[in-house]
Amino acid sequence: MPPLLHVILLFIAFIFPIPAFANTPVLVSAFELSQADAPQTLTILLSRAPRSVRSFVLDDSNRLVLDITEARLSGTATTLPAQHPLIFRVRAAQFNPTTVRVVLDLKDEVTHRIDAIPTSTENVAHKIVVSLAPMNPAAPPQKSALPTPPPQGVKPGIQKVHPAYTVALADTDGSPENKTLVFGESKAPSEDQEEPSPWGRLNFSGFLLAKIAQELHESGDPEQARNFRNTVRLEGKWTPPLPGNDPTAVPGASSTFLLASLQSDYLWFGPEHSTDDYDLDLYEGYISHATPDWDLRLGRQIVRWGKTDQISPADNVNPQDMREFFVPELEDRKIPNWMARIRLFPGDITLEGLFIPFFEENEFDFSGTTWALLGNQPSDLRIRESKPSKGLDDADLGLRTSASLAGWDVAASYLYATEKSPRLRFDPANPAGPTLHADYHRQHIWAVEFETTADKFGFRGEGAYFDKQSLHTESLDSVAKPVAHYVLGVDYLGEQDWYANVQLSHQHVFEYESRILFLRRDNFYLNGEINREFWRGNAMLKLRYALDLYDGGSFLTPEATLSYYKNLELTLGANVFFGPQDSLFGRYRDNDQVFCKAKYYF
Repeated sequence: MPPLLHVILLFIAFIFPIPAFANTPVLVSAFELSQADAPQTLTILLSRAPRSVRSFVLDDSNRLVLDITEARLSGTATTLPAQHPLIFRVRAAQFNPTTVRVVLDLKDEVTHRIDAIPTSTENVAHKIVVSLAPMNPAAPPQKSALPTPPPQGVKPGIQKVHPAYTVALADTDGSPENKTLVFGESKAPSEDQEEPSPWGRLNFSGFLLAKIAQELHESGDPEQARNFRNTVRLEGKWTPPLPGNDPTAVPGASSTFLLASLQSDYLWFGPEHSTDDYDLDLYEGYISHATPDWDLRLGRQIVRWGKTDQISPADNVNPQDMREFFVPELEDRKIPNWMARIRLFPGDITLEGLFIPFFEENEFDFSGTTWALLGNQPSDLRIRESKPSKGLDDADLGLRTSASLAGWDVAASYLYATEKSPRLRFDPANPAGPTLHADYHRQHIWAVEFETTADKFGFRGEGAYFDKQSLHTESLDSVAKPVAHYVLGVDYLGEQDWYANVQLSHQHVFEYESRILFLRRDNFYLNGEINREFWRGNAMLKLRYALDLYDGGSFLTPEATLSYYKNLELTLGANVFFGPQDSLFGRYRDNDQVFCKAKYYF
């Protein structure tokens, strides 16, 4: 099928969505954490009301579990570092074909309650809000008139039902009936709650990451066989004492907060031609104000567009840290931008607008490091980099609309922006010596996205058309060509906690030239992930993979992660490359490495 026809079909799918399968399960689409003092909340966004929600506390650790029945998880199994006063991690996975299980790993014993809020805000039809507060030993548990026996492995306690949390949920045959959200081992809030501070609420959290990698095979030449990375991030969130920020306010009230995070990042390559890079910068820093009809964020932030993992043609808002190629996962490569983002919620759709006044490019090395464009040997080539001005004439503008239609989540977007990677021009006759010029050009990007579920499967995809994209050539020049790129993905949850994801990526270069480096006219890749949890979620084996279907080149990352120790994740893994030397993956086949990583949340 011609590549342009693929793009046309994606636009048709957006305009005329295919009806969902019968009995399409609820789609669990996103998680949001607040850091207010009392209560602290986790908000789970759903495409519609679930059949039932059940919560319980496991007896072997401080873990609160929510089972959302007749639901499917949007995307892959997720581990979310919470950076939260009471939660150090949130994990979500497809527990069985009809149940999404959400696990909150807690820093201490807490009381909790669950609210169900039907809404059309933020392109979702339903919210589940889990409110947490530190355990108060003086507050006795209240007994319920309708006790429910705790499941196996649950701390003995009283299961309670509260009429305020009774909502009308749809039965499987379509007829409405009253269902209740049952929650366990909750205690009544203390009548002697601390008076709120006149200065509002201030919370701190963060993480510390240490990672060391060693190449699997070393040559006799001087090289950088090892690298080490140390990242520390401290985040603070201030919620001012405004009426809409009252935790006892009714759902739908406005809210305002200020968030700022400071990051220390050190990256070293060595021992030969040793290089290191250290940055101490503001990571994110923005003010957020939300109402039921709109929300606004101003400041340095990350905005994620698109539905697919690792390879995401629609996700072009933020630059990426490419100093380690694409070895780190996509979400870890993101670099925040200064921007203004506004979202409007008129009815069942969401309208989003972006204004990015200052240009920020991808972070990468031209030479001198393992993953550099010109290799790890020091280069005498002069680099002259020209960046766009800081004026408003070079600002980026973006628009996006999204909706849930007949069981499909769909979106379309447009971005007018400066490319995050430079266009190159090699000048060997420069009087000052051979010079590589690098400058940045504007481009238009149109994109569409979709996501839906059917039984044990999830389907998602996205496609984008770039009117001009800079592509490197063998002579260190770049050519600008129109490019169409789409990704189609399928998720499947098997028995015994097995999860698999596979994505097909097709990139077509219009007006193709044979001198373009690493790319053909049509480029097909498979990428995805396979994982399985063990030991009640305290251990996981995972394999990330990418395969070039033309030349057989591939990139594999097998990992084993242990999360048994409180607030700490330990990972042992490898990065392995295969393929011809002149291919995208094969050029790094001498960079095979094993790594160990420790990440501590506080």
